[in-house]
Amino acid sequence: MNYQSLQDEIKQITDLANSVPDPFKEKCFEVLLQHLLSQQIPLQSGVQGIQQQPVDSKPPSSDKLPFPSAIKVFMRKTGVTEDELNAILLYENNDVLFIHEPKTTIIGQGQIEWTLLLALKKAILTNEFSVDPEDVRSICKEKGFYDASNFAAVFKFPSNKVLFKGLLKPQGESQSLTDVGQTTLCQLVKTYAGRNNEAGNLSQVGRIQK
Repeated sequence: MNYQSLQDEIKQITDLANSVPDPFKEKCFEVLLQHLLSQQIPLQSGVQGIQQQPVDSKPPSSDKLPFPSAIKVFMRKTGVTEDELNAILLYENNDVLFIHEPKTTIIGQGQIEWTLLLALKKAILTNEFSVDPEDVRSICKEKGFYDASNFAAVFKFPSNKVLFKGLLKPQGESQSLTDVGQTTLCQLVKTYAGRNNEAGNLSQVGRIQK
């Protein structure tokens, strides 16, 4: 066994585990370390050794992601794959948890990205691509993307209005995604999943009209 190589790889998985949100750091490191060690200690023929267990791409505590009809149609229309969805979220205890979250420094863009992610979550849980503006307000406050004076203005910007079938207003009704909204959500999913290094139209969302 090459101990120097093993040490380097452990450092790499430590860095990788530290890059995910705090609730998943420990489990991510555990799964990656188990996978690494299973490769370093192969079974010897005729000798009782360590049983190699298959390693799931997701933590073993997570449940299988459901695919209601709205999600299946979305995947067929946009080309988003099951692997890409599994790369950015966990389905656990009948709830959706996001592994990858908005990292932009633009508050308005973070607001729109969270709006799209909440619509994805709603579709998985209720079979409907819609979002409540007050749910957006709550998550933006929690994640540091809330600007009280511009919260409503972000939804009124032309490139953001076209993402939803109706205008999202504070304390207003939930609104469904348009085809443009679902296409933009597709770009977001692929960007987070590492399949697309360019944010595409995402560079235009969340900007406040002057």
